[in-house]
Amino acid sequence: MNKQDTRIVGADTPQILDNIRIAFEYELGEYVEPSSRLRGKVELRAALVNAARPYGTCRQLATMIGKRDHSSALHCEKLHDVYYNSSPQYRFNYAKALEVVEKFARRHRLLPRSNHQVGGAVSLETEIDTINLTILSLQKRRDSLIEGLDRSRAVSTFVTTHQQIKSI
Repeated sequence: MNKQDTRIVGADTPQILDNIRIAFEYELGEYVEPSSRLRGKVELRAALVNAARPYGTCRQLATMIGKRDHSSALHCEKLHDVYYNSSPQYRFNYAKALEVVEKFARRHRLLPRSNHQVGGAVSLETEIDTINLTILSLQKRRDSLIEGLDRSRAVSTFVTTHQQIKSI
């Protein structure tokens, strides 16, 4: 396929992205509202844009979420790490968006774009690297939570032991 050919499996890319958005909204049971500035809605839009990023241009992704220009998609991409590291709800929404996008891509045999081209091994390697980094990040987060839980248990055990000694 060349750069001008935006038709994949009988449908153009904007239509595919709209179908992905509709499936995502259905899965979560809430709408991606383009005019809302509530944090939950902003993170919802960002999760969908970042999950669908390999399959569309910034302009197409912005249109998918009801925005007028590509800068909205760039902004979502720029804040992905911030949201991912600080918001459990964003991580949930992003995981659900990835699930919806991947399911849709498999069903319609879509290939991710690479350097503004459709398909290619480079983009698949990049996707694998991204998944590996996500797994590493989640493992670190899990280890941190386990450490915190262990510290909490140690403190509560100390308090209980200390109180028992005082009562003797």
